Amino acid sequence: MTVQQLIQRLDQKVQQLYQAHLSKREEKIFAKFDRTLFSENGQNVSFYLKEINQTLDRIKTLESNDSNHYNFLAERLLAQCSVLSEALVRKNTHLTESQTTTKQTIQKSQHSIHKLPPRERLEKYYEAREQLNNLYRQHKDLAQAEKNNDEKIRYAQLAEVYKKRQQKCQDAIDLLEEYLVFKEEVENRENTENK
Repeated sequence: MTVQQLIQRLDQKVQQLYQAHLSKREEKIFAKFDRTLFSENGQNVSFYLKEINQTLDRIKTLESNDSNHYNFLAERLLAQCSVLSEALVRKNTHLTESQTTTKQTIQKSQHSIHKLPPRERLEKYYEAREQLNNLYRQHKDLAQAEKNNDEKIRYAQLAEVYKKRQQKCQDAIDLLEEYLVFKEEVENRENTENK
């Protein structure tokens, strides 16, 4: 393989990596990378893609008759691509698994709440309302503090979702409280009639 062919293949590899992870440019990667591959840890994807591109540029501008120079840089570039891809796959797999687990847990707890007696269910609703209030305030504060406009919008949208859920929870509490008052009145009437 000639140097020019090597550069073309490496360029294709880098372009594939860019296209595969273009939508994730702003995601932070918390994996610990080997310092010989990347200069820093805990950066976003675009930082690592830029470093990969710098390695590719070094290969393109290298003027050497020694094929070992090209091989060394090519191996480094491929290693950079591999570890970045693996880190992104691990991150996305972990997120997907945790989201699935959370959804399953929420569904189970929702079903078990509905099976509880009204008074115990009311206590659970109070707890849920408190949690939703906290989540709403937290995301509202994050939206106000965030400098990145996309993140600000995302936090504001999440805050709005929590606000709506909190309102639904409040409606359920009101309904259940009315039911308990009604039930208590009926029991009191029955008790006075039986005396």
